[in-house]
Amino acid sequence: MKNLKQFAFIATLLFSAQFFAQNLKTGAVTYEMTMPGNEDVSALGSNTIKISFNEKSVATQMNMMGGMMSMKTITADKKDTKNTVMLMEVMGKKYHITDADAEGLSKNDVGSMKDAVSVTYDKKDKKEILGYKCYKAVVTMTSGEKSKFYITEAIAPQTNADDKVVLAGFPLEIEAGEGESQVILKATEFNKTISENTFVIPEGYKKVTQAELQEELGGGF
Repeated sequence: MKNLKQFAFIATLLFSAQFFAQNLKTGAVTYEMTMPGNEDVSALGSNTIKISFNEKSVATQMNMMGGMMSMKTITADKKDTKNTVMLMEVMGKKYHITDADAEGLSKNDVGSMKDAVSVTYDKKDKKEILGYKCYKAVVTMTSGEKSKFYITEAIAPQTNADDKVVLAGFPLEIEAGEGESQVILKATEFNKTISENTFVIPEGYKKVTQAELQEELGGGF
């Protein structure tokens, strides 16, 4: 699939920022992801991203094609992202990608603040999402591209050492990119508890390199 690598980039969205609730040390937020300008992606069916976190760990679960394909990253220690584990399920086959470069993927993350130069807030532009009062934040990147966020100060983000700009709150809606590359994320669920197995690496996954995975999938990755 041509869009697998693009999906991998998007799966790291928010992951690099390592969000956690100011008062809630543990939780999970689920986003619905759409790419309205990309017919190929739209034709694949529904796509969701779930970010689960506690004080120490974070896991990102992305379901694509209505659940026919999924990708998960597990970071046992948020301060050591180089040891992030990436798992993938495609048409019933399970893969553990041994040479996944989480740091490299985050550089292509559409939500990363590494290349941000400024942020402006419009507290008059408000909306309520999942019961949280949100207002608009516009982040300008070094390329001149602007990303729009609706954030709530009821949930505070943890800053990343590489982020140039820090948002004042947790984003529950994100719009980034233009044209075919436009990505829209909207939070559909926020849970204060998570499964105790969330950060456990499951068994039954075939260990492969990215090159081996590409060969098995017919060059689509």
